[in-house]
Amino acid sequence: MPHYLSSQPTTHSVNTHSKGSTDAHTNNLIGFSIISFPIVLLLGIITYKKYRVAVFRRQVANLEKLWLIDVKNNTYRQD
Repeated sequence: MPHYLSSQPTTHSVNTHSKGSTDAHTNNLIGFSIISFPIVLLLGIITYKKYRVAVFRRQVANLEKLWLIDVKNNTYRQD
């Protein structure tokens, strides 16, 4: 099976660095965005849930303090 190889120089010059590099940077940026968006979204949801739990616990603690206050003396009950 013969292989046809040409050793003749080409007459046109192609600047592959500028176009290929730009496309590669664009593809990297798009890929990074696609990967990072769900991660950031997930971290935001987890952080918000932890924040809501902390606020809820603080509200419960304040209500428990209020329930223990004696209305007449405005002091804590000693059961």
